Amino acid sequence: MIVTINRSEVPDVEQVPGEVLAWLLRRAMGANGRYDRLWRYYLGQHDIFRRKDCAPVAVNYAKYVVDVALGYYLGHGVKYDANQTDALGRKVDLSPLLSCYQRSHIPQLDHAIGKTMGIMGECLELCYAAGDATPRSARIDPRNGILVCDDTVEHEKLFALVWDKRTKVTGEVFYTVSVYTDRTVKDYVTSDLATGLFQPVGETRYHWFGQVPVIAYTNNDELQGDFEQIISLIDAYDALMTDRITDKRKFVDALLVFYGMTLEEGDERRLAVEKFIDGAPLDARAEYIQKTFNESEIQVLADALVGEMHKMTLTVDLSDERFSGNSSGQALKLKLLCMDQLCRNKMQRMERALRERMELYSRFLAVRGLMREVDHSQVDVIFTPNLPVNEGEQAELVCKLRGMVDDQTLLSQLSFIRDPAEAVENARKQQACPA
Repeated sequence: MIVTINRSEVPDVEQVPGEVLAWLLRRAMGANGRYDRLWRYYLGQHDIFRRKDCAPVAVNYAKYVVDVALGYYLGHGVKYDANQTDALGRKVDLSPLLSCYQRSHIPQLDHAIGKTMGIMGECLELCYAAGDATPRSARIDPRNGILVCDDTVEHEKLFALVWDKRTKVTGEVFYTVSVYTDRTVKDYVTSDLATGLFQPVGETRYHWFGQVPVIAYTNNDELQGDFEQIISLIDAYDALMTDRITDKRKFVDALLVFYGMTLEEGDERRLAVEKFIDGAPLDARAEYIQKTFNESEIQVLADALVGEMHKMTLTVDLSDERFSGNSSGQALKLKLLCMDQLCRNKMQRMERALRERMELYSRFLAVRGLMREVDHSQVDVIFTPNLPVNEGEQAELVCKLRGMVDDQTLLSQLSFIRDPAEAVENARKQQACPA
């Protein structure tokens, strides 16, 4: 989670008062109820299962909404395309940086971060030094991470906490806290937040990132998850489907009523086995008492709820008849316009955080002498929407623009090209040394 405080509360970020740490942990635990509920809904553990008078059924639209949007803008990994030279005319080389990304499995990490953003509305990333002295990254659940910023309009980062509530084998509860500043990492432990006493653990460690090595990812200004505003609709749909199934089961268990006759002892058992009764009076009759319901009206209500859920979340219903048939690429984009607008906003917010990651990694590698520090403004962060692609049209467009646009930019438009700079270099080598 992200918390803002006044700088006067922490005059020296290298010596954060225990009272401030305790206050931050209490605030985080107070917010975790909301995070837990959102995570529970994503897993399909809806409130409908608390009902005891029925056979509950949950239709997990929370997971559908998150996964469809996530697959749209992060289904293809993010690509990085650097200018050939920087503002000073020096060659821009991203190879050491991209090599670290590859070792850290950054596409998988980006997917995990995007998923957490979609569920809880925010996520944190921790950059740290691995055992081989190379930068790595880890996703930090907002329930276990706090990024503390000042209360100015810039919201500059002061420090960050990564904390956890643990239990010893004796049953004693204690809290572990790691405090990250722009220079150091310090570990603390406490068993009582009321006292505000935190015991240091181990020695102070220094890092080479040059900034607080924790990055904040936000889903929107309100820090809401993708499905948070439709939880009431999800509950209503679950209740409707549950009642529908319950009515079906009650229909099977309908009561059989006899008029103008009485059953002798043993007739019930014989009726259940033989399925008929002999010797009934001529004027006797039998019928089932059952609840009548209009299935078409229930389906209309269900369709209305589904439509509202898709409308409020700006996601598409891929089972809709409008997506059947062979639609052109432009027609498909028009149908996906609302979701495209949603994901464009996600991309813009994520791009800002990815540039911050690039800056931290670049500074770390520059301090180690493995590369020259790169200005992230000289690098394009490219998201490729995960849509059915007509590769023939793409290739035709690239051929038409050749000579007007540089080769690296053109190749970045092709979905199957992961590293445009490497592809350009390979093409040059192939032309220089033909087989």
